[in-house]
Amino acid sequence: MSKKLVILILPMFLISCGGKQEEAQQNNDPDRVGTVTERVSPTQERLQAEIEDPKRTEWQNPDLILERIGDLTNKTVADIGAGSGYFTFKIAREAAKVIALDIDPKALEYIDSQKEIVGKWSDNIEPRLTPPDVPNLLEEEADIVLIVNTYNYIPNKEIYFPRLLNGMKPGGRLIIVDFKKGDIPVGPADEYKVEASSVKSFLRKSSFRKIDIDEKSLQYQYIITAEKK
Repeated sequence: MSKKLVILILPMFLISCGGKQEEAQQNNDPDRVGTVTERVSPTQERLQAEIEDPKRTEWQNPDLILERIGDLTNKTVADIGAGSGYFTFKIAREAAKVIALDIDPKALEYIDSQKEIVGKWSDNIEPRLTPPDVPNLLEEEADIVLIVNTYNYIPNKEIYFPRLLNGMKPGGRLIIVDFKKGDIPVGPADEYKVEASSVKSFLRKSSFRKIDIDEKSLQYQYIITAEKK
């Protein structure tokens, strides 16, 4: 087996194993987000539930996150790990273009189906299939990159993030939203979470600048913002 194939398969194997353990803990808790396995291979029903879940709106507070993203006028936004398009469709109302990136074709098919339902205003959404360890952005394509509940599932970050920088325009902004560690009613087990300070340290080594951590605005999550030099 080639080294490249091993690199691609290993993260998926680890995610699958982790999902089984977490599923046993969460079967009877409807307030938690999907298991790790579900995040990678969502069903049509789960995608629909995710995008319409009012409880997620309460703890995710998408309006606050959109406020942190800032002015979207004439901006191209890459939504990495777009899933059901929970943020994709919200961003599309103001941005010039949204690239919905996901490793699962079912998720992108769902976004396409929702585009047909909501109408012409969502024509600025481009669903784009991507390998797990490749951002799949053209050089300097995105003004803004949003990564929600996905950072820890990105394999080979030392390779991925320099490529991500290449896909961002000079001065482009990165927003990462993910779960805090601890006993909280949403999100994966702690073993699948990364401390905000570790993310900040990694981004600094990856040549991002103006890195800021906000651990107060959201009850269960932190928000990290950074810029490309």
